[in-house]
Amino acid sequence: MKFTKFATSSLISGLLLGLFSCIDNDYDLNKDINLEISVGGNLSLPIGKTDTIRLSRMIEEGDVLHVIDGKYVINKADNISENIDAIDPVVIDDFAPDFKPYTRRFETQTGEIPDIPGLEVPDIEVEFEADIHTTENFNINTEIPTEVKAVKSIKVTDNNGQTLHTTLDITISGMPVFLPRLYLVGVELKFPQVLDFDIEASNEIVRDGSSIFISKTVELSQGSGKISIPITVYGFSNPIVENGTLILTDEIAINGKIYADKQTVGADDLENTTINIQPNLTLPTPQIRVDKVAGTIVPNVDINTSVSLSDLPDFLKEEGTALEVKDLSLGLSVQNPIEAPISTKFRISPLNENGDVVNDNVVSLALKIAGGQKSDFTITKNSPEITSGSLTALLHTIPDKIDIEVTEVEVESENDDQAISLGKNDYNINIDYNINVPLEFENLRIFYNDTIEDLSSDLADITDKVKHLEISAVVDNAIPVELTLSVEPRNEAGEIISGITLPESVKIEAAPNGNGTIRSTAVKITIKEERDKALQELDKLSIKIEGVNSDGNNDVTLRPDQFIVVHMSAKLPDGAQMDLDDL
Repeated sequence: MKFTKFATSSLISGLLLGLFSCIDNDYDLNKDINLEISVGGNLSLPIGKTDTIRLSRMIEEGDVLHVIDGKYVINKADNISENIDAIDPVVIDDFAPDFKPYTRRFETQTGEIPDIPGLEVPDIEVEFEADIHTTENFNINTEIPTEVKAVKSIKVTDNNGQTLHTTLDITISGMPVFLPRLYLVGVELKFPQVLDFDIEASNEIVRDGSSIFISKTVELSQGSGKISIPITVYGFSNPIVENGTLILTDEIAINGKIYADKQTVGADDLENTTINIQPNLTLPTPQIRVDKVAGTIVPNVDINTSVSLSDLPDFLKEEGTALEVKDLSLGLSVQNPIEAPISTKFRISPLNENGDVVNDNVVSLALKIAGGQKSDFTITKNSPEITSGSLTALLHTIPDKIDIEVTEVEVESENDDQAISLGKNDYNINIDYNINVPLEFENLRIFYNDTIEDLSSDLADITDKVKHLEISAVVDNAIPVELTLSVEPRNEAGEIISGITLPESVKIEAAPNGNGTIRSTAVKITIKEERDKALQELDKLSIKIEGVNSDGNNDVTLRPDQFIVVHMSAKLPDGAQMDLDDL
């Protein structure tokens, strides 16, 4: 507070000097005349008034505190941008099943050539046929990263990261050298349902679900021939994962018949002739790589930031200050770099300068972010996204900083296309945040401490002459908070002086909230000496102002145009004995 100040001792001296100037100089005042006189009593001396102290002078704007729409608002907006830790890639050995060669005997045809929709059936007259029936199992047993909690689908590539183009070869041997060709008509190649694959369909190869049907002519040379069927493997759908291990042991089967045309063989040429068949699945690289995983994945994250509240007004941070703000809003805008939806967990912690949680209150949030896009949230005290803690209680006692931390990111794929790439280290989560707290309180209790110093020099002329001093004040208050003023007398060393009594506290009435009305309060502060020369030790007055919103007033708004002004006067109710020789 800045006072328009009049020195009390100077005023008294001026009055006495005026009186002394009226004395006739012909008199010798040193002869038998008592030069001590009494002043004071009900004499009231104006000692000035404070400047109009507006909250705009007491509360300065800074990095966090701003004036928005005429009201004080704690507001901080910034950005967090961090990469999700890459998930280790996975390599699968021995993907291809190891088909064993087998032998079948040709027999005289007993049935019709199957009719498969989409397949072109050769125009032949069948004489002999041989059954094809062989199965083999995949044998995949591969650990997957611990971040992968559940699997909906897996996308694979070859070991060079290219699309996995495989070839199923069926080699036939052991046929008579005179035989020019054989026919595979309606042969079924049946893959496990878990395998995600595709073919280039034609009138020789068609797909139906997890099966491929083949109608091909096998040209023979020296009794041997081969056909090749290109198959593109994309991955696995709903594979078995047990204890962190990908397991695939399903069968791959080949079923059907091989036919010989009557026009190419005689009646006895193939009877009891055996045919050797060798299937083989050829890969472009010996190993395959897991490229993407769709499912439930919890990657490691290290995403956090701190919001410093160091430039808030001191009176809001005084020990004992308690705030119950009406609302605190937290705006979050989260850019999801993954095509799958993610569930995120946030932890908001108010911390002191030592990093300890204050207010015994940590707020937890749970947010679901749409895949591949930005999602916006406005969190207020009753928002369903709050899973624990109180948003408004974050500022019950003003912390030194507020930590905002992303504690978990959980990928939740809704379909096979919403997958996360393994080994990818540039998934960047971008978070814009905005903390907004209007200084509007449901309940407000604040403390403000200050000290008036160097009183000993101002009062040097009178402290040895008076025992009792009264200060009268009229306080014009436009701040909607009831104020309580208490003072303590201290010496030059800052120690409390014994032997001086002061009132425990005086109350200053609160102004009505929000309408600009001024509330005037008359107060009296009596300083009385109980111990001889105690007032001569007075050098400082420690002042504590406590603000508590009035009973029934649960809507306190602090605005920069609110103010307090104090008109003051002092009097010496017991008078003072002044010696003219000292003037």
